[in-house]
Amino acid sequence: MQTERDAEILRWIGGLGAAGAEHVMGRFDMGQSWAYVRLSRLVCDRLLEQKTLLHRKPGLYIATADGLRSCGLERLGLYGISPGGFEHAQEVTSAAVGLHRGFPGWEILSEREIRAEESDRNELVASAKVGELPDGRPAFHRPDLALVSPEGSVLSVEIELSIKAPRRLAGICRGWARARHVSHVYYFATPAVARAVDRAIVETRAEDRITVLPIRGGASLIADRLAS
Repeated sequence: MQTERDAEILRWIGGLGAAGAEHVMGRFDMGQSWAYVRLSRLVCDRLLEQKTLLHRKPGLYIATADGLRSCGLERLGLYGISPGGFEHAQEVTSAAVGLHRGFPGWEILSEREIRAEESDRNELVASAKVGELPDGRPAFHRPDLALVSPEGSVLSVEIELSIKAPRRLAGICRGWARARHVSHVYYFATPAVARAVDRAIVETRAEDRITVLPIRGGASLIADRLAS
């Protein structure tokens, strides 16, 4: 029989996209045994599906169509995950867990939830305009995560594991520099990627709008910056 905690886990994974057992343990302050029991129950009920795409790497759980429907998230659509995006999905979820701990009372939105929110409101919430599509419509760049304070201010968070082409990265940074509906943008990046992002920030003169932080511990560093 599904419990309220099971439903909370399902809603969280469905909204975020994917999560591993260790993420569930961190997000819900749960021991390993209980986390696996609850996840196994949701898999048996065909509400979650486990994806194991990388050799000797823990799997990630995603919500099935029935799982999304059961928690009212069917409009988000099934979350697609490929071997190339597996590590990124893990890091995004790890960041979401850290942000949940560091920002109690703030709402945390995933990229898919940002898309849905912006569609509902017909305005940008946490994304940046970065140009135009061939048909003339605006092109948008959505962050991996967004933090929304109780007062409504928005912080956009990017998880960057690979180096983008300099022109593309500069275009994104210019978009963030113009996105005044976003209070600040934080990149969580590996050292090599951080250097590339720093160069783009300097090129676009966006130092006051974008900050690069380490891939690990970024959430606590944001909290420290805002508290100072």
